Amino acid sequence: MNELKIRSMMKRLKSDDPGKRFEALGTLYECKMEKDLEVRVDLLKEMVGLAAGTFPEPVDGWDNPSYYLIDFLCDYPMPEVLEQLLKYFDRLPSDAKVRVMELFLATEDEELFYEMEEKLVALMKSEDVQLPVDQLTRYPVFVRDVVERTFEKIHSPHYKFSMYEFISAINESDLEWGYRKEEVLPLLHADYEKLRDEYLTYDKDYHAKFVYTSWKESYFTLRYHMSMLIGLMNYYYSKEAEVYLREALNFRDPVIRARVLHVCIEKNIEVEKDLLDELASNLESAEGLYWDLKSSNKEHLYPIKEKKQPLLAKAKLFTYLVYLRDEEGSLMNKFPEEIHMQDTIETENQYKQPVRYYLMSFKESGTDYVAWVGGYSLEDGDDTAHVWEGTYTDFVELDSKSLEGHKQDFFSRREEMSQKYHEEIHYESAPKLSKGLWFFYAILISHWVRVLLNGVDDEVYISIGFTALGLLLTAYEMWKIKRSKISIVGQELIINKGKDSKVIRIQDIKKVKYNKKQIEIFNKENALQLQVPLKWVNYDHFSYVLREQTQHLRERPFIEE
Repeated sequence: MNELKIRSMMKRLKSDDPGKRFEALGTLYECKMEKDLEVRVDLLKEMVGLAAGTFPEPVDGWDNPSYYLIDFLCDYPMPEVLEQLLKYFDRLPSDAKVRVMELFLATEDEELFYEMEEKLVALMKSEDVQLPVDQLTRYPVFVRDVVERTFEKIHSPHYKFSMYEFISAINESDLEWGYRKEEVLPLLHADYEKLRDEYLTYDKDYHAKFVYTSWKESYFTLRYHMSMLIGLMNYYYSKEAEVYLREALNFRDPVIRARVLHVCIEKNIEVEKDLLDELASNLESAEGLYWDLKSSNKEHLYPIKEKKQPLLAKAKLFTYLVYLRDEEGSLMNKFPEEIHMQDTIETENQYKQPVRYYLMSFKESGTDYVAWVGGYSLEDGDDTAHVWEGTYTDFVELDSKSLEGHKQDFFSRREEMSQKYHEEIHYESAPKLSKGLWFFYAILISHWVRVLLNGVDDEVYISIGFTALGLLLTAYEMWKIKRSKISIVGQELIINKGKDSKVIRIQDIKKVKYNKKQIEIFNKENALQLQVPLKWVNYDHFSYVLREQTQHLRERPFIEE
């Protein structure tokens, strides 16, 4: 049924009728959203070929079948699919190529990285594309090799700041401090001066409300680029850089000043304590400054020594609100005029770790609303800044009920979300019909063909007997299959074999290994806890899902490639 649906969709994607293409893309989206949709590898390979082909001229932004086919295929990172994506890579449109690169990066496969370097260099030299910069910068060695072959792109208006991102990653990883300094330093100065001159047109009018409700995206980009180049001055320091830094300490944007302050501390440039106190208390800059200092092992210089968590919680809520976006991705223009702490709750997260949430109120357009900020990990201490992200607001008015009523709503929401999470099926697979049974089918079919060709005789009863035996064997196999499966449900990995059911919480997994016959799952004590036949799963898909479900853990398990 799935195959017929997908083949019909593939045919309609090539239709000259935009309406049919739109319907087909809707079907493709439904397939992508369907949990544990099984698709034959050969059909997936056909879809790669289709994506690399030609389609009718697009009529609107949504009319991009190649990209959406590739996005669908990226949910099936099997070796055969990866091989096919690599084979057809050069024939894909640029946005689809970038999506494939994101998948290849996620595999962390050395051979794919080698192939991807060639593809990425060729792509950058021939087209202006939106690179997956955040993902690429996680691999500084790979990035350095790419930059070595594309350094001239630092002069390109399109790639300039992507190149600076890559250079930052190379330096911050300590891979090569002051990478290509003689070439980078004069470019850094020239580009910083251009940004500074642009920034100065805003400086005299700077007000936080203007930034988040009026200037918005264009200013955010300017601020980000300036902060990045200022950060690079730590690695490309000079007398000119010192002049730039001292000048920038007087800018009115606290986010930029906090980055300048951090670099000044790193380079032993004296700064006033009042300035450190001011930026540590400002809701725009408090969090960024704290984490900058912590990243360079200078957390002790953060001036708020006690009860910094409530301040950082206010700063986190401020940031959450001003960058809040609607379902279409547009900024909602929320600006909190006031933020107050109302109460706290200490509870446990889904991994049974103690956390603290802050019940906050904020005034927006004259109305006081409720928000929750947290949860702050209490395992790291009572005043830690480490937080498991769970900040939210439903824009419920503060005066609509008592604080106890708001707390009850919080716990009801957590219970509902916890139940939903624990019931969500992230992965499910079951054994297929055995090869022996398929072999029996082949013999039975050939036998019936011979009977029909030679004519029916008394021996037909033998054929009927064999057929009945086949039906019985099939029923027995199907009965076993229905009672046997491996699944990841909520935060548990579950193996069912008949009446037996074995479970391990994903946070308790230390490593996952496999051989020709079995997948072996070890617990935190390094003891073998679960085994499952390898033939029950597509291991590449299983390991991919398990990595996704464990990537947020502090101690992520080893999962064999």
